[in-house]
Amino acid sequence: MKKEVKVSLGGKSQIVQFINMNSKSSCEIDVQDGHSYIDGKSIVGLLSLNLFKPLEVTVIGDDKKISALIDSYNSHQLLLAE
Repeated sequence: MKKEVKVSLGGKSQIVQFINMNSKSSCEIDVQDGHSYIDGKSIVGLLSLNLFKPLEVTVIGDDKKISALIDSYNSHQLLLAE
């Protein structure tokens, strides 16, 4: 399954939380800032994006694992309302 969400990373702690959640997940995570795509588990890649605007995140994997990861984003207040 594939799910797309938008996230906002407001500061250092949210960036660290985002990378930690992604790294623990077995899902494939792609992040886009409008023109660049990076691996959502790469802090170097993430820091190369424009973090001042919402990021589009595509999560690919098992339905339950995707739901758990997106719930984690929500509990850390990273998700933007669609």
